Amino acid sequence: MPTTKALNLRKFMDKLEVPHENHEEPTLLTNPDLEPMPSHRRGWGFFSFFGYWATPNLTIWTWLTGSSLLALGLNTGHVMGALTLGNVIICIYTCLNSNPGAKYHVGYTVCQRMIFGIYGSGIGIIIRVVLSIVFYGSQSWLGGLLLVVMFSSFSKGFMDMENTFSDSADMTKRDFIGFLVFHIIEILFLYMRPEKINKWLNGSCIITTIAFVAVLITCLVKNKGPGDIYYEKVNLGKWEIGWMWLKAITIWYGALSPDVTNQSDYSRFASSPRKMYLGIIIAVMITGTFVPLFSLICASATSHFYNTQFWLPTDIVLQWLRDDYSPGTRAGAFFLAFAFASSQLTFNVSANGFAGGMDLSGVCPKYINIRRGAIITALLSWLVQPWKFYNTSSVFMSVMSSFGVVVTPIIAILIADFMVIRKAQLPLLDLYSTSPDGTFYFTKGFNLKGISVWAISVALGIPGLIADLQNDHQIPQELVNFFSGNVIFAFILPFCLYTLVCKIIPVKNAGIGDKEDYFGAFTLEECDKLNIEPHYRSSLVVFDDGLLAVPSENKINKYPN
Repeated sequence: MPTTKALNLRKFMDKLEVPHENHEEPTLLTNPDLEPMPSHRRGWGFFSFFGYWATPNLTIWTWLTGSSLLALGLNTGHVMGALTLGNVIICIYTCLNSNPGAKYHVGYTVCQRMIFGIYGSGIGIIIRVVLSIVFYGSQSWLGGLLLVVMFSSFSKGFMDMENTFSDSADMTKRDFIGFLVFHIIEILFLYMRPEKINKWLNGSCIITTIAFVAVLITCLVKNKGPGDIYYEKVNLGKWEIGWMWLKAITIWYGALSPDVTNQSDYSRFASSPRKMYLGIIIAVMITGTFVPLFSLICASATSHFYNTQFWLPTDIVLQWLRDDYSPGTRAGAFFLAFAFASSQLTFNVSANGFAGGMDLSGVCPKYINIRRGAIITALLSWLVQPWKFYNTSSVFMSVMSSFGVVVTPIIAILIADFMVIRKAQLPLLDLYSTSPDGTFYFTKGFNLKGISVWAISVALGIPGLIADLQNDHQIPQELVNFFSGNVIFAFILPFCLYTLVCKIIPVKNAGIGDKEDYFGAFTLEECDKLNIEPHYRSSLVVFDDGLLAVPSENKINKYPN
């Protein structure tokens, strides 16, 4: 018989399990957050996706990315041309990568089982978890700087606070306080359901747009124009300009690549694929154009007026406070910082906090759900020391470029697998099965084809990344070029290679879907389109708006072992 100690431990572990009222007990592969999204939770339309994809661009993060690209030796016209092409690529990748979530209402974590296998999916999940932690920390640091501006508008003593930290800390005491407080505020928002953040996203978009326009107009008025950098000529050859354009696109895309990668986490909330596509495209093309343009103009104007390029709007506003600490300037600084902080917070919570929570729930579904995983992501983000990312523009750009090397092949393989190999048909039930006969069990739970193609694609980008970080000129130029253009090369190579391998060695059950809705997640209209039978037909409740409800007591154990 079990000892008292063993029984107590078991009771303790039972209490730690993810709450699963009206759901089956969490298992190795599922909990309520990993199941296909039921119809009543799919409320994201055009404005929700517009807000979700506008918010990343309406942050000081994107402002910094745009202005830092001047360090490549390009002028404003060249940078804007490159970024416009980059926005088109981002739209294409994002819309294509939305399809599994939009059609089958499953998130990134479950999609990884398609391309890496039931157990091999841990590769894609861990990569996205690490990126969530890194990005959460870096965005929180920028959010902390915004709180510094807000606090400085209250107190000149805080603005001029003596730094008691050593130089090796790479941050000041004042900035650390802002970072800590911003973290605490974010934790409160992590208790929200992910699909409920859309209204906060839209609200932050509106006030941040107003704030960005205000900063731009003020800089232009103070400087009486955009400054000399805006009109500078480029001292590069045509071939060099071409590669710098490609590198600029790679850096720009790299800043958003983690959000493109886990798009299924949010496309599963879509009420309509058409509304989703329109929201994504319009948001990226509009905000992804005017925000970097504003940043470039302001960097040029401040360079002329202050003899220093200010890469961040926080630095610009703090300079205004130093020049004139009057009540009017202080009020303006507070509201500008508040607007910037709102978009920084909603973006970080949705794109990194919730994303990390979703991915961690896939690592240990029995004990981690989205909320718990998001809080773990927030706590671990301190370990990456994000304040070091912003020491110089070159360090910042190298960090941005590196993300695409790892995640772009995942995007390419997933699109190739779902759209080309499986013809957008999934045996959904097998994504939650560890049976050796299951479609996604592959070789002992690992899809060696997907893993190998991903590994090859990443390996080709690593030497160029090393050369960029260490300024190593001994690495072959071809590999350096592959890294500079990984936004294109790291997609085309794995897409074609994976498709070819799967044509030579076909995957199991390609183009075959389930026979019925085992999850009670689809409406009658969706069941007709998918050519599947609604489950629990005798127990279905159909509302006037077409949504279905399935009494929980009629559910069965849907996940075969």
